[in-house]
Amino acid sequence: MSLGSLRLRLLVGAAAFVLAALALSALGLTALFERHVTRWLDGELSNHLEQLIAGIDKGINGNLQIVRPPADPRFQNALSGLYWQVDIEPSGPIMRSRSLWDFEMALPAGRNTDDDAHHYRLSGPGDQMLYVLQRRIELPTRLGGEAARVAVAINEAYLGAAVRRFASALLPFLGVLALLLMAAAWAQVRIGLRPLAAVRRKLADIGSGEKRRLGDDFPDEVKPLAEEIDALLDARERQLAKARDRAADLAHGLKTPLQVLSAEAERLNARGEVEIANVIDEICTTMRRHVERELTRARSGANDGNAAAGIDTVAQRIVRVMERTPEGKHIVWGIDMPPGIKARIDPEDLTEALGNLVENAARHARSAVIIRARPENGAVVISVIDDGPGIPPSRANEVLRRGRRLDASGSAGLGLAIVGDIADAWGGTLSVEVPERGCHISLRLLSPEPGAQGLARDM
Repeated sequence: MSLGSLRLRLLVGAAAFVLAALALSALGLTALFERHVTRWLDGELSNHLEQLIAGIDKGINGNLQIVRPPADPRFQNALSGLYWQVDIEPSGPIMRSRSLWDFEMALPAGRNTDDDAHHYRLSGPGDQMLYVLQRRIELPTRLGGEAARVAVAINEAYLGAAVRRFASALLPFLGVLALLLMAAAWAQVRIGLRPLAAVRRKLADIGSGEKRRLGDDFPDEVKPLAEEIDALLDARERQLAKARDRAADLAHGLKTPLQVLSAEAERLNARGEVEIANVIDEICTTMRRHVERELTRARSGANDGNAAAGIDTVAQRIVRVMERTPEGKHIVWGIDMPPGIKARIDPEDLTEALGNLVENAARHARSAVIIRARPENGAVVISVIDDGPGIPPSRANEVLRRGRRLDASGSAGLGLAIVGDIADAWGGTLSVEVPERGCHISLRLLSPEPGAQGLARDM
């Protein structure tokens, strides 16, 4: 797929959207998990805090102490990451868990005595950052009635480790989800672009002459495009029909004056004015050939881009006609081409062009004429080969020049110029080869096959 591919653009857009959505989902899920873990920690620390407050009492010596410490064994292990501390205000004893070892947390002073727990982040032992839950309470009268700050803390790294483990477990799942979503996007793009592929195939069929219109068998979003293309094809056919009608009108308009001039030349010839009659007859012949050429150019100039002509069919029809002419009935005709081979040209224009080539070959051939056609690099090469005297090598290119004639040498007439005009109108070329014997004239035309016209490109 090229950078201009619509499919590539849609897939890149879908991939960017999927990755962005999954990245936001990963961030959101991680934040939700962190929030959930924090709430769970708050609940655990609240339970330890309640146990700690309930365990404050006087010992045997009458001093305040934690007679029933929280039961979690981590409070007994040094630097375990789970700690508690009780500060009796204003100058009472500071009691702390064994896990703090010789470290004392700098608990913030509480302003009021209430039942609400407050969260803090404090430095802990071993460069740990602690997540602290603290309450400021007032001890009962039997315990002295003093205020106490009671705090339970946990190493905040535990929270970060839990979040990282969750993210590590989440990433493979998101990767699989991304692959599934991309596969779904690819399938959606493929299915969504099928109507455009159908348009491409039908355009290729139109180009090869198998169909005339796209039709309306398309989704609502593509149907207006198909209708516009069909409307353009309709307008093109109408223009072609008008051009041919104008050419026919011109031909009919000039036919009568030329016939009158030819009749006058015959009368002059009958009265013995042969020289003047020959001049008029030659002028009429030249005018008739030029009119034919210009009419051919006008008709071909409005060529139908959807046209396709069967070369073998046209060649067989021309040979059947030539076999009945005085020049062609003594010639051995050969047709050498694959059956069903086609060229991108109107059948009437191909008949005109190939007829001129065959007529020229029959006029100069000694005994045989071969019509050959072969596909070649997205084109079709039609060759007419005769075994006549040929064209002088020094004048081979002169035959194809506009307005040049070799009638005086008997080699070619205006017919080759007409063939050249038809070839130009259909994007083709005309060439002449001069072998040792005979003449080899080739007409190269575009092939109607979709692959040859670039209509079968992948989307």
